[in-house]
Amino acid sequence: MKNNETGRSMVEMLGVLAIVGVLSAGALKGYSSAMFKYKMNQTIDITTRMFQRIEELSQKDLGSEAIIQASNAVEWGLLEKCDLEDGYKCRLPIGSVSVDFYDIPADYCFDGSPAGLGGQLEFEFTDAKSCTAFLSAHWEQMLPQDWWNPNGFLLVEGEKEETHLYYPGEDITEMPTMSDFTNACQKICINGKCWIFLRYRNWC
Repeated sequence: MKNNETGRSMVEMLGVLAIVGVLSAGALKGYSSAMFKYKMNQTIDITTRMFQRIEELSQKDLGSEAIIQASNAVEWGLLEKCDLEDGYKCRLPIGSVSVDFYDIPADYCFDGSPAGLGGQLEFEFTDAKSCTAFLSAHWEQMLPQDWWNPNGFLLVEGEKEETHLYYPGEDITEMPTMSDFTNACQKICINGKCWIFLRYRNWC
């Protein structure tokens, strides 16, 4: 009597493994994309809350000695927590931020800029994708227009070059598009780190 046995050939097994590999790669890519979107949304939400808190503080008399930076941003309510990085910036879900917010005395600005509350947030990212995704929040539209006066701006800076995307004080008043964001980030972040500056109200 013959014993007829059936089984999988090596070719069939390799085919199954190839299919599993493709499916796994697709799942990992989808997971990575979802996690990036989730973390970037967190970063944007944190930034939005920071500006809301800055607006609240701007309605109060902080005194000319009030200087808010990363080291005391939690104390002033700009951030819920700050894991310091390099001693002067707070880690975010994606990237990091350094904080400068203060009440400028009347005799401080030698260039004629008016006294009052002002400052900037400096965001550091390590790739063009993060830079573009962060700018896609359209901060130039989200923030009140009076926040850009007299010398506020939106700037992307790299190690060798920079570009202003919005700078009413220098007549760059056209609202940037997603294409502008993408082009700026791809050009400036090409060698690694790049920085986004959101300078608001007074600065001198």
